[in-house]
Amino acid sequence: MASLPDLTAAYVQPRAAWRVTLDGQDLTAAYAPRLRSLRLSEKLGEEADELEIAVDDSDGLFAPPPQGATITVALGWDRGTPVAVGLVEKGSFTVDEVSWEGPPDTVTITARSADMKGTFRTRKTRTWVGETVGAVIGKLAGDNALTPRCHPDLAGRAVGVAEQHNKSDMQFLRDLGRLHDATATVKGGALIFAPRSAATTATGKAMPAATLTRSACESVSWRRASRDKDQDGAEAQWHDPEAGKRKTVATGGERKKRLKGIYASEEDARTAARSETSRLQRASATLEASLAWGNPLLTPGTRIAAVGFRPHIDAQGWQIASAEHTMDGSGLKTRVSMEVAI
Repeated sequence: MASLPDLTAAYVQPRAAWRVTLDGQDLTAAYAPRLRSLRLSEKLGEEADELEIAVDDSDGLFAPPPQGATITVALGWDRGTPVAVGLVEKGSFTVDEVSWEGPPDTVTITARSADMKGTFRTRKTRTWVGETVGAVIGKLAGDNALTPRCHPDLAGRAVGVAEQHNKSDMQFLRDLGRLHDATATVKGGALIFAPRSAATTATGKAMPAATLTRSACESVSWRRASRDKDQDGAEAQWHDPEAGKRKTVATGGERKKRLKGIYASEEDARTAARSETSRLQRASATLEASLAWGNPLLTPGTRIAAVGFRPHIDAQGWQIASAEHTMDGSGLKTRVSMEVAI
């Protein structure tokens, strides 16, 4: 016989928790009494994650961290009945900006993903010819003292001719990601290049998945957008040197969007057209939700099953495009923006 739930179990008020270190030194106890707010913004793709910590400096005694210092942060819950107790490591960040304003006197520390700094921003000029995507990612990773992790679905793709003219490696990766509908991120000392809608990570593990219920949300917003004048496909032109003329390749439906520029090969043109068709599909609708209780496990790329919203929303698969976690006097909050999963 199935046991009944224990209706006498006491409700425990959730209490948010965090941990912050500066160049390896735990400063949680020193920062906690001064904390006004903490905001962590995570995005899917090449944009750097951003951490912002605002602290009280009414006594004028707060010593801001030096430029370039490394901050690590973990967020979660110390206790609570409706939350998962424990801290979630959210990575390392490099102090980029420090500002002071008042009244009330407040110091704001802004830090960005630690591994997206330094040599990644140095402009270079070089040409990639006859390489594979995996080989290019390997070279870029090596140039920046990172471990390459290129998704198997992309590693063997041919790169006909790719120009990196007066661009940083980060800018070039953005271009490569757009061409192959992929995300380029740096986390934990690794350069990760993977399809935007991949079902697995670059190491072969299943992408994280979660269920989001209407009852767990403070507010929700769904929007169906026109697909660039209802376009449902794309076409791209490439130059055929043997025929001495331009040719066109197309993917998707009948209402095609024509891409600008002329591609060097038929394969590059087809890849670009497929990527744009996928982008149009993902952008066809968006779903945003603010959770009543923050959940730092919700990160960009997580596949979401929506439950209890509206039939057309619940029937659609979703993927988190960005997540923002904030902590202040009211506790830990999470807001996620989702796009259509394809």
